[in-house]
Amino acid sequence: MANKKPKNANQSVETMKQQDRAAVNVDSTPAPKKPKKTVKKNSEKPNIFKRMGKGLKGVFSELKKVSWTNGKDVVKNTAVVLVVVVLFFIALFGIDYVLSGLLGLISNGKWTTIFI
Repeated sequence: MANKKPKNANQSVETMKQQDRAAVNVDSTPAPKKPKKTVKKNSEKPNIFKRMGKGLKGVFSELKKVSWTNGKDVVKNTAVVLVVVVLFFIALFGIDYVLSGLLGLISNGKWTTIFI
């Protein structure tokens, strides 16, 4: 709190601080008490195989909820991906061939080929 000066000579700084504390106590509400957490003992914990079985059961239940595509869509999408990869390979190979040939022209005066 900031130090306040008394409004009149009769009021002391100490009484002002007491009034400020009283005002804060009246206006503020007490914080709610948090319930204590109970700690489980290791003996209550199921063994690792039961926990792993429960986890695998959860995985399989989630896999049942997945919407799987049919075989025709998978083949079609795979073909599209392969075609795009081949096109990018051809484009990058062409760019590399041209740039390496130009570098050979600059350095040797001859067009160099990649294959020899």
